[in-house]
Parts: sequence; C-alpha cells; structure tokens
Amino acid sequence: MQRNLFTIAALIIFTLSYAQENLNTIRGKITYLGSPVVNAAVKVSGSDEMFKSNVDGFYQVQAGQGDMITFSYPSLRDMKIVVEDVTRILNITMSPDINELDEVVVQASKRRSQRELEEDYTINKKIIRTAFGYLDADRAAGQIRLIEREEILGANICIFNLLRNRFASIGGDGDCQRGGVLYLRRATGSLSYARGLIYDVDGQIFEDMPIWIDLSNIERVALLGNMATTTAYGSIGAGGVVVINTLNGNVGTLSGKLLDRARLRNNIFKDDALTSTEVSKNLPTYMLDYEASSNTDIAKSVFEDNLKKYYNSPHFFIDSYAYFMEKGEERFATDILNKNLPLVERNAVYLKTLAYYSEANNDIKKATDLYEQVFILRPNYAQSYRDLAESYRDIANYKKAAAMYARYNYLVDEGFLQSDSLGLGVIIDRESENLLALEGDKVVEGREPVKRLSKYTDFNGTRLLFEWNDSEAEFELQFVNPEKHYYTWKHTMQSNASRIMDEKLKGYSSEEFLVDGSLAGKWQVNIDYKGNKKLEPTYLKVTTFYNYGLNSQRKEVNVYRLSLKNVNQRLFDLVNAGRISTN
Repeated sequence: MQRNLFTIAALIIFTLSYAQENLNTIRGKITYLGSPVVNAAVKVSGSDEMFKSNVDGFYQVQAGQGDMITFSYPSLRDMKIVVEDVTRILNITMSPDINELDEVVVQASKRRSQRELEEDYTINKKIIRTAFGYLDADRAAGQIRLIEREEILGANICIFNLLRNRFASIGGDGDCQRGGVLYLRRATGSLSYARGLIYDVDGQIFEDMPIWIDLSNIERVALLGNMATTTAYGSIGAGGVVVINTLNGNVGTLSGKLLDRARLRNNIFKDDALTSTEVSKNLPTYMLDYEASSNTDIAKSVFEDNLKKYYNSPHFFIDSYAYFMEKGEERFATDILNKNLPLVERNAVYLKTLAYYSEANNDIKKATDLYEQVFILRPNYAQSYRDLAESYRDIANYKKAAAMYARYNYLVDEGFLQSDSLGLGVIIDRESENLLALEGDKVVEGREPVKRLSKYTDFNGTRLLFEWNDSEAEFELQFVNPEKHYYTWKHTMQSNASRIMDEKLKGYSSEEFLVDGSLAGKWQVNIDYKGNKKLEPTYLKVTTFYNYGLNSQRKEVNVYRLSLKNVNQRLFDLVNAGRISTN
C-alpha cells in the first residue's frame, strides 16, 4: 500500500509539471452591465506581458494549469481566475470596485448582536465564544490573537506546547505532564509575574492549565491580552486569558441544536421560484422533442434526426444518455456513451457529469469506472479522492474506500495536497468516520463497528450534499423552511470569491448542509443559477442522506441540468426535515 501512495504522489508531481509545460489557449469576452469592456488588462501570473481586450471586449492568452489570470480595469473590481486542465473559455463579467465608494457611503454600525455572532460562529473563524459571550476578533475593541484548527495539530502534543510554540508573547515554566504557569510578556519584552494566564474552556474558567484537553478536540484558541478584552473577567483575568473552544463544546448552536439560519435571518419567501415545468420551456429543442415523445421509439428517432446537427456536442450526447437511462433504455444509452466516448474521455468535467447520471440511475459500476477515469486525469484534486472512495463504498468495496481516504490523508500530511479544514476536508472527515462507524467490521476483518467522532457521526436528521461538475459554476442556493423563512448560500465571484479560489487551489466543488429533524414539515430548496463563464450548462448532483449516521442510513441521488440564468427556480422539496447549517 505504501508503494501505491508513493506512486500517486509521483503521479501528482508529474501531472503538475506536465501541465506547466503545456499551455492552453484561453479566450473569452469581458463585459460590464452587458456591454463590452474595451482595453481591459489581462495578465497571466509569471509573465511580464500584458494583454488588452479589443473593441468588442474579446481577449486571448496562453496559460497553463495552475496559472492565475488577472482581469482588471479602472473603477472595476479585479477578478482572478485559476486555470484548470479544462479551461478554454472564460467569459468575464466585471463588477464595480466598492472600495471606491468608501468615502461617500454611510457605513452601518460595526456593532453586532450576540445573536448574530452566535449565528455566524460556524462560518467565521474569527469569532470565539467566551464565558461572557461571543467576540469577533475583527471587531473587538482590543487585539485578539487566534490559532485556527489547522494550526493546532502537528508538532504540539499538549496545550502547554501549543501556547508556548504559537504565541511568542507567552513565557513560563512547565511541561505536558505537570502543567505549569504561563505568563504574558508585556510591551517591554519582560515577563509579567504579577498574575499568570487563566483559561476559559467552552465558557468555564480555570486558573490551572487544562493539560487534560485533547488537541484534536480543539476548534480554535484565542489569546486575550489587553484590558479591553479581559475586563469582564475581573482581577483574575489581569494577566491575560486563553480562550479555548472545543469541537463538542456546543459552540455556535442554540439549545444544542444546529442553527436554523433561515429562521434567524427572518427572510420571508414569497413563493416566486419557477417550477420545473416553467424552467423546462428553456431546454434545447432536442430535449423538448424527447419529452414530447409518446414512447421511447419516437425518442430514439429524435436522437437519430439530431445526430448530424450535434455530432460534435458533448452535451447533446450527455443529455441523450441521461434521458434514455432514466427511461430504462440502458442498452441504447450505453451505446450512445460508448460510441461517443472520444468526445469526453479526456475531459474530467464531462466524465463527472456522466458519473453523476450513472449514480442517479443506480448504474454504480459505470459510475465507479468513470470516477476512476477522472482520478487518473486529476490526481491532484482532493475531490477525486472523495468521489472514488464513496463510489467504492457504493459497490461494497469498503477496504478500497478506506484506502482511498488513507491516501488522501497521507498526501495532505506529506504536503502533496493542500490541507483543508473548512471545505472538502470536513466532508471527507465526516464520510470517512461514517464509513468506519457503519462498516468498520468490513474494513478490518473481525473488527466490530466502533463509535467514531460524534462531530461527524452523531447526527439525527438529513444530510444534503451538493456537487457541481464545473468549478466555474456560480449560483445561489435558497433553503426555505416550513414557516417560509429562508436562508441563502451564495457561490458567486461577487459574494464569495475567496471560497471559489480555495476550491480551485485545492480541487473540489461541493458543499454539505445538515438538516436536523426537530422541525417537521416541508422544506423547499431553490437555486438561482448565474452561469459558468462559458456557454455550457452546469450539472448539479444532490445527494440526500436519510437517517445519517444510523444503521438505517440510506441515500438518494438526483441530477439537475442548469442553463436558465438569473431566475430563482425550484429544485426539490424535502419533507420532515428541520434546522439547517453548513458544515
């Protein structure tokens, strides 16, 4: 197995070096408010050459996988796009640079309520929970120094080591066995021995160092070292306070429940989302003809009639494959796929789409074959490991699934893949723990299923996993609860550019939501699709896991073709679900 791990590491290095030596021709159009942007600057990282868009807004550059292209224009916000293996077309829609308005816009108060801070704890690493309420490091009156979860593990073996190693301003004596007393260095550089640090652990205050804390159970650590942030602790906090939030410390929850962010936002849904019937009117002609066919023989004739027109369109064959699979014409669908495989076999985006549809139609073996092809094309993408692991699990090859997760963790530890504690990393942790909790006896022969980390396995409700084939896809997901309040998760360059950049750099395109079963009724999930920088549809896979973490756990896969842009459209309903939260 170790040899296999090194083989994959070598393959990643080869893939990256090969990509850097092979440049893609990338072209597109730059627009603002629907009009072409003339003379916009286009620059590829590592190159001194600057390109300009022409009078129609068009541009063309040469770039390799992993390069970053920056698009800029005076008074408009710069846009940075990471080049991938499939990047050929990038149509850029620019937006105003809001920083230009700072001097003339009336700013809202920076003060936020405890309710708002509690609501945002799970998605904002700068918020900590203290015995006296929540603090936002970016808004607090005094400086708050933070250690995030990804920095906690490693060479540190206890809280004493962690604090001494990560905060240069802390000194003192002790060790991991006996604990000790730590002090805060003052501005002079000397140690203040007037009073040692105290410790606020999930709202409980300790004067002795909590060496009993397992570092793997810590979410974040903060150092409060000035009067503005320690006043609430009184005289015992005069020497400084170390705030420790643990994973199971009920942080970021209300009454022990996952946050119902739709309820907290207090937004009211107006039943204005388009139905699937209304959306379908905008489908390609061949798909409308399929749906109008009274039987599959007529639909097959429609396919043959359109072959000449769409002979070079991967999406025509993907859509046709999906249609006939859904209608039970598996042999005809497979024939379409096999005859036209050369159109898609070197494109991971198309292969993933076919894998999505294969899963949705319970052709798990075909899905596994397709995910294996994607893995070969993208061994440096974290998503490749997760997809293949779960596909192996679907065909009951639990040992291979566990080995794939082990490979991912090994490559992260060795630095071949980027560490990820917020995006896909959380999903991989949850699913690998779930695998061991439910199938541990099959992963290791003779082993009884064991209780794994409760953060990932003990959840009473429904889990929703959204995955999209194209990393350039932009959209807004809207979750409407039974009381018609909604919460919107935005995956757009304008609202969440850092998240999309992180996805590109680490190689993933998915997000999970946990729906607690305490609020009975019907939830509605909508989407406002914004496009994907080229004139192609995006395919969204939604996996619904029922009774997640229990022996009765089961899942349902659906795929949605997204092409109609800038309108809110109904995806699906979810019955008997409850409060929702991102991971």
